[in-house]
Amino acid sequence: MDIDKLIAVLLPKHDDEYVQSLRDFFLTVTSITDSSFVGFDITDKSNVILEPKQLKEIFESYKGKTTKESYEVKAFLASSYVLTPFDIKNPSLEWQWISKLCHLLLYFANNKLTRRISETSVEARKWLTPKSSYQSLWQSCYTTWQADTLERTYRNVHQQLQIFENANHPSLSKLQSIYRTLEFAYHHRQPITRKNQSRKSQAKPKIDESYTQTLAVNDIDDDTDKLVEVRGIELTQNDIDALRERLDDNLPTYVILEQSSIKSTEKYSPKQIQRRTKAKVTHANRNELFSLINIRHLPPFVIQNVCSKLWQYFHQADIDRDKKRAVAYLLLSLHTGYSIQQLSVDINNNKKKIVDVSNRTQQFDFFIKLDITPLRIRQIGIENVLANRLSSIKLPLPHELASFLAYKGEPMEPWVDTVISELRQELVLPYLSLARIEKSLYTLLIYKITKTQIASIITGRNARKRADLSYTSLKQIQLFDVYQQAIALLNQRSCLDLSYFSTKPDADFRIGSQNTPEYSLVQRFFEHLHKQLITQTHYIDKFNAYSLWLWHVSLILTSVRAVEGAPGFLKQFNLSRKIAWIQDKEERSTTNAQRLVPICDFLVKAIQDYLEFLSEFSAKFGRLNPALAKQIEQILQSKRPLINWLDAKGNMESMRPGIIQKQLAEHFKFKADWTRHVGQRFLLEQQVDEAIISAIFAHEMFGQETWQKHSSMSVGDIIAVRHIYDDLAQKLQLQQIA
Repeated sequence: MDIDKLIAVLLPKHDDEYVQSLRDFFLTVTSITDSSFVGFDITDKSNVILEPKQLKEIFESYKGKTTKESYEVKAFLASSYVLTPFDIKNPSLEWQWISKLCHLLLYFANNKLTRRISETSVEARKWLTPKSSYQSLWQSCYTTWQADTLERTYRNVHQQLQIFENANHPSLSKLQSIYRTLEFAYHHRQPITRKNQSRKSQAKPKIDESYTQTLAVNDIDDDTDKLVEVRGIELTQNDIDALRERLDDNLPTYVILEQSSIKSTEKYSPKQIQRRTKAKVTHANRNELFSLINIRHLPPFVIQNVCSKLWQYFHQADIDRDKKRAVAYLLLSLHTGYSIQQLSVDINNNKKKIVDVSNRTQQFDFFIKLDITPLRIRQIGIENVLANRLSSIKLPLPHELASFLAYKGEPMEPWVDTVISELRQELVLPYLSLARIEKSLYTLLIYKITKTQIASIITGRNARKRADLSYTSLKQIQLFDVYQQAIALLNQRSCLDLSYFSTKPDADFRIGSQNTPEYSLVQRFFEHLHKQLITQTHYIDKFNAYSLWLWHVSLILTSVRAVEGAPGFLKQFNLSRKIAWIQDKEERSTTNAQRLVPICDFLVKAIQDYLEFLSEFSAKFGRLNPALAKQIEQILQSKRPLINWLDAKGNMESMRPGIIQKQLAEHFKFKADWTRHVGQRFLLEQQVDEAIISAIFAHEMFGQETWQKHSSMSVGDIIAVRHIYDDLAQKLQLQQIA
């Protein structure tokens, strides 16, 4: 085998000036591990060693590309700048471990296992970062579990994995990624050969050994087989809402899938089951694309007929009590959008997370609760500067229905099936099913009354699939009115008395994100930044104050995420067309990881003034600090992000949330991404189309990504929103820097 060719696969050129240096360094690192590990004998050894400073420069050049297919291994190797310098004569245990990972990457390249290459390099890069939550496990990898052979290393990690599984250890999911890499290589070392009659012999690798992980997110919609187990969404210790920010990642990678029914031909084929289940998940996501020809959603008039008929059953004098309970739960599902199973567990266990049906207290309420991060600021008077004080509200339920359900008792499945069967016959609806009934309120809301976001808030449907719910900001009276309209429409052919909606909530209170300050506070905040900037005299303080101001202005007027290097490089901004091409979430590998955002007139002027400031700043102070002049030139040439920070010695680094929080910790304690929350609130208030908001914020659901080939969204749709952001600048009374 040609090692150089395999290295070229792992580290492709693609006009990368650093690639040859990285290839030589890769070969050097790999050469310290002999062939006994996985079978690669490095005969043509290299002595090229890259110093941490060189590696850091290379890594920084890959910002925004670290999860792209051509850069994954490069980014992993370059990220080693955080380690002690590589010593080829006496390599540390950590470098020995990295060498073994390089051998595994060669193995995957030789077997054309691109997915293994991607996962191994991306995960390893994250693990070796000193501040990573994976750091303790990474240290165990090279100090405890590492061995001379792949078999021994694999068994060490496997033993630790079993310990974690037995203890339900919080780091279990983290360890599984590196275990998967070792397991795959270990079980595929010796290919097996199967001979088919009249065909040439083919070498086929063994199938992955399967493992089981518990389902973390289970709102998969399918009328047939139910998805039982997949790998869940990983939670981190990051202060920013990790779950919310990772909702729009790719579908999680899973290996073992169990379904309620499996074909005999699939029983012993994890790969076949995997493909089938992945198709089912895709199918479930496509069901969210509402269309009049989609038979998995009942038409509004059919929903009304079903509701009317169920009320008739409910009021029958001679109805069996068990049957009446089944009818009652079906009606409650129609009036809440939740499944019968969810409602039954909630009522019979007195959890009161969905409904409160109590005859003793005369409480007949339906709870709307947003699953969002609560307010963490503990300061007197903080509620006065919050846009949204509530994360939950109560909506009324039909008294007679709730009063009956207050007497505990679970709906029996045979009776539910019987009622649905009778509905099919009487209404001539052969396609009627429990799943279609349970999502009827959601369907009705979207078809006739409101947007998908409000529909999801009311019914809880897709709540864990939608990142935008954590950014929402709505008046509670608005939700009340929408729900009242939906119930009125639902019962249009019934005799339900809607007078129980007579008591309305306070019109002034809002429900939504707890990280959204009021406009008045935001206005004062920008006034403070502006005043601070124009009063600075020292050149470093002046530069930093300008960066601090422009960082917040650009983020609130583009809704870009508060990440290192935001809002991007100068070349990403087309100031004449007033649009920018943004990539602010490196973990995302889908097409909507990159997106277009509008640039309003205020921001265009702010950036142009800032570029002029940089040129004057370089001319004035560049002779005192030649390195500074060079760095500013790199900004103008898009080799550095647009917005940067100078330390006390005049060294430049990319602006990042950590710097922001350090500067504002005492006076402004909202999380770094508060600008996105304010931005979405304003766009919602201006009634911007929901699809455009999702496109700007990169909050589309799977299968609905804006820039995929079947999308009807145009660049003009995005550009047209720029005047809304100018309105926001005016509302906040933003001032340009003279």
